[in-house]
Order: sequence, then C-alpha cells, then structure tokens
Amino acid sequence: MLLGIDLGTTHSKVGVYAKDGSLLASVKELTPRTKSLAGFEHFPPEALWQNTAKLIRQAVEKAGVEIEALALASMGEAGVPLDKNGQATYAIIPWNDHRTVAQMHCLAEKLAPERWFEITGLFPNPIHSIAKWLWLKENEVQAWEKTRLWLSVMGYVRFKLTGEAVMELSQAARTMAYDVQRNAWSQELLTLAGLDTSFLPPLVTAKTLTGFVKPEVATLTSLKAGIPVFAGGHDHICAALACGALSPEIALDSHGTAEGLTLGLPGTSNPAKAGGFGTGPHVIEGYSYLLGGVYSAGAAVQWVKNLLNLKSFAELHNLAASVEPASSPLFLPHFNGAAPPFNDPDANGAFIDVKSDHGPLHFARAVYEGIVFELKRGIEALEHTTKQPVEIVRMVGGSAGDPMWSKIRAAILCRPLELARHPDMVTMGAALLAGIGAGIYSSPQEAIELSYQSRRTFEPNPIWQELYEDVYSRYKRAVAALRESRTEG
Repeated sequence: MLLGIDLGTTHSKVGVYAKDGSLLASVKELTPRTKSLAGFEHFPPEALWQNTAKLIRQAVEKAGVEIEALALASMGEAGVPLDKNGQATYAIIPWNDHRTVAQMHCLAEKLAPERWFEITGLFPNPIHSIAKWLWLKENEVQAWEKTRLWLSVMGYVRFKLTGEAVMELSQAARTMAYDVQRNAWSQELLTLAGLDTSFLPPLVTAKTLTGFVKPEVATLTSLKAGIPVFAGGHDHICAALACGALSPEIALDSHGTAEGLTLGLPGTSNPAKAGGFGTGPHVIEGYSYLLGGVYSAGAAVQWVKNLLNLKSFAELHNLAASVEPASSPLFLPHFNGAAPPFNDPDANGAFIDVKSDHGPLHFARAVYEGIVFELKRGIEALEHTTKQPVEIVRMVGGSAGDPMWSKIRAAILCRPLELARHPDMVTMGAALLAGIGAGIYSSPQEAIELSYQSRRTFEPNPIWQELYEDVYSRYKRAVAALRESRTEG
C-alpha cells in the first residue's frame, strides 16, 4: 500500500491508497500557523513536523495495512532555513506573504523580466523563494548567518523522516533560482542576488529514492523503520499526474488557497514557447508543464465569507445559489496579483458594475463567478500557446464537491467539467510517485490507467452559457482597463 503526504497552505493531508487508486484512509488538519510580534504570519517548522507525524500515524492506523512506500507533495516557494545541526533558523514564510516586495523589485531592476523568464520559466514575483532568501539576509541577519541549508516545505518533512536533504526539481523550479533548460541552479541569477549555491541542496527527480524512515521516526508515525521514501513534488503537478493531465486536451483545475491551471506536455521546459505560463520539469520524467491560475481563489472565498460575517461556507453557498446567473457585479480576484500567463503582480481585487440593488447575496455570487472568469482567461491562453483545444477540464480540491460552483464552472468555461475520483488528488499523486519509484507500477502511464476514475461530469448549461458570454467579455475589458490605468499612473 502507498502513502502520500500533502503539506498545503491551509490544510495538511495524508492519504493511504491501494494500487488501483482506492482510498483506504484519509486524514487532514489545518496547517499550523503562528503570528510574530511584527505581525507576520508563519508556519512554525517543528509544529508542522509534529502535526504531519500525527497525521501519518492516524492514517496508518486507520488504514490498518502495511505501507510499502511513501512520497510527499507540498506548496511551492515556501521553505525552511536550517543551521549546521539541521535546526530551523527561522520560521517558514508563506508563499503568498507580501513582505518580500522590495527585494523582488530590486532584483527585477537588475535584470529584465524577460531574462528571468528565459532562465527560470517565471516572471519576477515576490512569492518566489529567491526574494525570501534576500529578505532573510537583509532583515534577519543572525538567522541568515546561521543558515547552511534551505529545504522546501516537503523537503523539510522528508528530512525529518529520513535525515537526507535534497530538492526535487518541480519544487526547485518555484524558487526562481533554477535554470529550467539546464536542469541546474542558476549561477547567473544567484550571483546577481549576491548569493551562492552553498545553502542549496542537491537536485533529484520526483521518483528518486531519497532515504528510508528512521527508527526513531517509526515510533512517532506508526510507520515501520526502513520504509522507502521517494521525493514527490509540487502539489499542483502531483495532482496533474493523478488526473492523467499529460496532454494539451486535458487541463487540470486544482482548487485550494490558490487555484492552479495545469497542462502536462511531452518534452523539456521551453520558456520561449510557454506563452507567459510558468513552466518547469514535470514530476514525470520526459514531460514539462504549463502552470497558471488564480493566486487568490479559495482565499477570496474565505475573504468574502469573513467580509459578510458569515459563520460557515454553507451560508455563503446558499447566498450565492439564490442569485440568477450574470446578475451580480464583476469581481476581479487579484488580491495577490494576476498569475501567469498574465504576470501582473501589481493587480488588485475589484468589484465593478455595482448597482444600488446589489446586496450580500450578489457579492457572494460575484466572487464565485469572478474566479471562473479568470480561469477562462487562462484556458484561452493555454489554447493560444499550444495551438490545440482544451477539450475537458478535470477538477480537484475542496470546491470540487460544490455542485453550484461546478455548474458555474462548466457554463463559463464552456466545457465539460470532470470531477476526479477523490477531492484530494495531491496525496494520490504523491502516492503514485512512491509506487512508480518502488517499481509497483511499471510506468507512469500504467499508474494512471490503473488508478484514475472520474466520479461525476458537469456539462455546460446552454442557458447559463449564453448569459455568461457577454459578462465574460466585460470582465476581460475591465481587467485590461485597470491594468492600463496602473500603467498610466
């Protein structure tokens, strides 16, 4: 049996799966957060590890089966600085934290954004790890001077499990210090930032055997000592594997705090042909990906729930469901800027076309619709980039269980929306990587064929589809006008 771990921005999850993809046990809990005296939010590394160990133990005991192998997935960009003894020198800065804006601005002034993209497959954005390294170097001098190693969030938990320190390629590609065509750390960019490679770990592929569960960890996790631990990968890319999204006609919509829009493609990463999408090595060797989406998706839903002083997401859902399609204001979900391929870090959220008779229910509906309008912009850009139509969207994540939002998605996207077998396919993708690495599957294709199933498909409602066409055109004009107004300013 295979175990997958997903360390997300909002929740940490562990799943145990059979070879055919059947879910034997699943547990999740809020990812631990703290707030510093300066008001910054952090993920405390030791609390994150202890929470993960507890979840592993609960999942293993709940499944009641012997685990043969495991692998990990996590959010990108965030990471843990460690000293020479493997102790954290500073807490984990969340990927979407805003404190690093000045550092990224400084880097972008030193080198044209196009050159950054040519090397890394990423345009300058303060979410990326290189800006966090500079912030630590400039603002937490003692912590940085003690730092000898930087690990991704999943790399840190893997280090606690095995004692081995490595960086998987799809995670390295989110640092903005990795050369996606040379498959190596970029000396040019690190030198530009005044950094060297001494604190960066060796690079490995997603299916690499990275070590074995240590005896002292076995007791804590209910895992047997010596179980092989494979690298795993970035959460959205692991979900893409689990959903079989390895060709241009299938797009993965992965909903969480952020919403990822992912395509898998055969061949190595080529920023020159990526159309502004983030690109990097897939968790499947011989493939690359295009990655865009919405930085503030689940986060925007949480925001409007709090804004309307609602006690539950069910209340928010009921408000939104009571409104007719295309009768609400336009909502632009750009609280953390516009994600690739639009790459506009200065973009902000907005409500437009607000009328005097609009109330809380309309604002609730507007948020649901606005996120999908932004996704449609991304899908159109994917098709323009690959010169092939996206025929179906496969969806995973928390909102995949919401029929109302699924109907909105299908209508606005004008495509069938296929809900994946399990709402959480990230832990399944990590588990599949463990199975591929351990030889339980002969190939990634066999892993997908044996495990992928859909549980429901939503076809576009033609009436809703027609209603949303004009609204979507206005949405695109609004986004363009606001971007132009910032440029003029």
